[in-house]
Amino acid sequence: MRIMDQMAPRRLAENWDNVGLHYGDPDWPVSTVFVALDPTANAMEAAISANADMLVTHHPLIFKPVTHIHTQTPVGRVIDLAAKNRIAVFCAHTNLDAAVGGINDVLAGKIGLNVIGSLSADPEVQRYKLVVFAPPGDMDRIFDAVWKTSAGKIGSYSQCAFYSNGVGQFFPGNDSRPAAGTFGRLTRTDETRIEIPVNPEDIDDVIGRIKASHSYETVAYDIYPLYREESGEGLGRIGEFPETRTLLEVAGAVKRALSLKVVKIAGPEGLAVKKAAVCSGGGTGMIGDFLASDAQVYISGDLNHHVALDVVANNRGLIDIGHFTSERLIVPVLTARIEAEAAKASLPVRVVPWNDEPDPFGYV
Repeated sequence: MRIMDQMAPRRLAENWDNVGLHYGDPDWPVSTVFVALDPTANAMEAAISANADMLVTHHPLIFKPVTHIHTQTPVGRVIDLAAKNRIAVFCAHTNLDAAVGGINDVLAGKIGLNVIGSLSADPEVQRYKLVVFAPPGDMDRIFDAVWKTSAGKIGSYSQCAFYSNGVGQFFPGNDSRPAAGTFGRLTRTDETRIEIPVNPEDIDDVIGRIKASHSYETVAYDIYPLYREESGEGLGRIGEFPETRTLLEVAGAVKRALSLKVVKIAGPEGLAVKKAAVCSGGGTGMIGDFLASDAQVYISGDLNHHVALDVVANNRGLIDIGHFTSERLIVPVLTARIEAEAAKASLPVRVVPWNDEPDPFGYV
């Protein structure tokens, strides 16, 4: 769960969404993780066959409030299988869409788009810098504890910190138990100033970990609010192709890159396209963001008749690649990332992707 939260912070999820642990106990042991796009009964049965302890999916298992669990319904069937086989279910939905390196970045990279920003505005998230003073010998122990959270992330970089050495002073009181110095005498000692960027939801956890790793009885630390700057996070992406092509040529290139049998297009076939907007999943809700941008074509899924009319009226282009196609790319990528992060954390976890997950739509 911590690895997933580092890759797709829950703060990035839309307020209507439901992400995180949908079934299970955070303390259950996990040796095999099964990764799929949808938490269907077929996915759960495949996870059972793989001897999985945890199913990680993009789409939520429980999206609307559940008033009853009937095992003959799709959701009830999955919950029943999860309970009988003690398999946890974890979902990362719009937070995985919006994250740096998430589905939209993967999709843009797959079709050869050089990303220059997000289609929607970056979410309004206040970040902080945590500064702590510690004996030099405590530094590695503090870092080891803090990196178990999502603190220290700047864009696509992790474990970011700054530290400098100096001298700290204190006067131990009668009731103190100083790790250095003696009662009734001013003490000066070598200390290291450690600075780490922290998200608001991690502050309490990080401070607790620092205190547990620190030699001092009373830990000196400060928390500073940071000015918000572009993070690269947000729904959708805007980018540029290496060269200008027509809408028809772009549609053909996208079709080949994604190994599709068919794509739908709207707009003038000869439209010159250099800049494109992409949105994984169903992109109807972001058509206003696209039309407000300077991109010439919008590439997404589940685009309807009225969206196409608006795009054509604005002399823009549209390429509908389908909901499933725009998101299935994340399964092998997510598998590899979980494996890599688990290895860094020395977690003996096997990660299995569902390579046979079917598109619910066929083409005749």
